Amino acid sequence: MADTSRNKFWAVIGASFVAVGLLIRLAIAMGGSHASPAPIASPPSPDDGTVTVKPGDYPPPRSLCAHVDFQEFAEVFRLEGARDGYNTGLEPEVVSGSMCEQSMSRGGTGAGTVEVTVLCSAWTDVAKAVDGFELGRSSSLYGPPEAVSGLGDQAFRYRGSNHPTVGLRVLARNLDCKVEAEPKPPLSDAEVDGTFTAMQQLLQTLIPKLAH
Repeated sequence: MADTSRNKFWAVIGASFVAVGLLIRLAIAMGGSHASPAPIASPPSPDDGTVTVKPGDYPPPRSLCAHVDFQEFAEVFRLEGARDGYNTGLEPEVVSGSMCEQSMSRGGTGAGTVEVTVLCSAWTDVAKAVDGFELGRSSSLYGPPEAVSGLGDQAFRYRGSNHPTVGLRVLARNLDCKVEAEPKPPLSDAEVDGTFTAMQQLLQTLIPKLAH
């Protein structure tokens, strides 16, 4: 009798597993037959007023010294020595670029030297490019930034809060470029004006070259 009861018990368990298996297969079949195809996004209408910014419009700049000659500064300073630069990017999957620097001398009563550096970096994500640009704008290293129009998507120029550095920074989609001048001794007001003019001219010429 014990064997008969045991056999009946295992027979019931086996039937239960078979029933569960059939239910699972039925559910899968029903789910598969009623699954909706993945939606396909339609392109935005040109009349809907939206503007799409595409990540990666600018590739990572390389060999920046091949694209700048600093002649824009010839009206203010005298170029000395060869340009020097290198590629940057410790996290190339996030941001990478290139820099170039040039030494210059000053004449007249404001004799001294100026080191001018150009740095351009392309971000793989436009939102991160904007974040980095805004972080630079709010840096405590600089005095109040002054907006510059007609250059990139947005731009500002600045002077050091407790040092003589002056600079101009531009954001063009995923490309972030800046030019900085570090003078010894500090620049005169006339030199500052000339330096800002030269920086703007340099970036206006440089940025279109970096789109390819």
